[in-house]
Amino acid sequence: MENFPKKELVNIVQAGMLSSKSAFALAVGRFVAKLKHQDLPLAQELSRFLTVEHAMRGVGDFSPTPVDADTRMELVETVHPVVLQKAPVLDEATQGTLDSVLNEWENLEVLLHEGLAPARMLLFCGQPGVGKTLAAHWMAHELRLPLLTLNLATVMSSYLGKTGNNVRAVFDHAISRPCVLLLDEFDAIAKRRDDDSDVGELKRLVNVLLQALDDWPANSMLIAATNHGELLDPAVWRRFDHVLHFELPSKDLIARYLDYLPVADQVRTTLAALLHGESFSTIDQLIRTARKAALIEKSDLAPILVRRALRLRMSKGGMTKPYEGEMVMMYLDGRSYREIATHFDKTHPTVSRVIKRYLGE
Repeated sequence: MENFPKKELVNIVQAGMLSSKSAFALAVGRFVAKLKHQDLPLAQELSRFLTVEHAMRGVGDFSPTPVDADTRMELVETVHPVVLQKAPVLDEATQGTLDSVLNEWENLEVLLHEGLAPARMLLFCGQPGVGKTLAAHWMAHELRLPLLTLNLATVMSSYLGKTGNNVRAVFDHAISRPCVLLLDEFDAIAKRRDDDSDVGELKRLVNVLLQALDDWPANSMLIAATNHGELLDPAVWRRFDHVLHFELPSKDLIARYLDYLPVADQVRTTLAALLHGESFSTIDQLIRTARKAALIEKSDLAPILVRRALRLRMSKGGMTKPYEGEMVMMYLDGRSYREIATHFDKTHPTVSRVIKRYLGE
């Protein structure tokens, strides 16, 4: 009995009395992993209870949805099942990390037998419109879990003490059964505590949040998303299993994103080149307005898309030289290289190079 895993046994009792079912399953897993070297038959007997069903089991349903005491508005929005029109288009590194996390969840039982938990807390950083929220929805869809989204406008109270109570209520609700909890605009509740411009209540709010993160169960996933990672308290970063940085999409990613459009491959390549530097949300908005225009005008979608993408780029000063946008627009209107060259007092080869640069023709 000298090497008997006494500490792990104490942890089992503590987890069983105070923690969630998933925490209890993890504690048993750690105990079994140590016990294998002392009493293999007993370890194998206990392992029979370490199943995905036991670890993922909740109380059957969520506790009542929490509401703000003053407004009586709900603090979280729940979606189940999560239905997606399309999967997110992500760069290879980001997609690889998310696939790895999903693989851990698929092998949950293997991990439990060694007292290990799958990655359960992810931090998404990046500009607005680059796919953070869609990726969170996709994770909930792949895990077949309900998606709970914190309603920041309701959670944030003019009385900061109440904001802390609201945050605590959201976490208490989320841990009542397995789910994916999305904390969007995370920097609003996890701001650096060394900011001298903030009052003490905001620092206490971060302390409440840190404690909630430490208590997050192993049978649920928490995803925090922020546009301003530099504002987060340093202690917050250490709580996450993975920090993923979502960048503006490359030309190749945009071309993949546009794969569903009923246009020729060359048009898709042209659009990807013109829209390089834009977010997915901006691209979506452009596509919606172009589709409506094509329906109303009874016109082909492709030329409308290209013209609108070109105008967007011109409006943001994205042409190498200001007159090049007008050259391309004249070409799209059916003017010949010679006519364009004469209009701008340029050579025929110059016009050809400009058209190829932006349209690839």
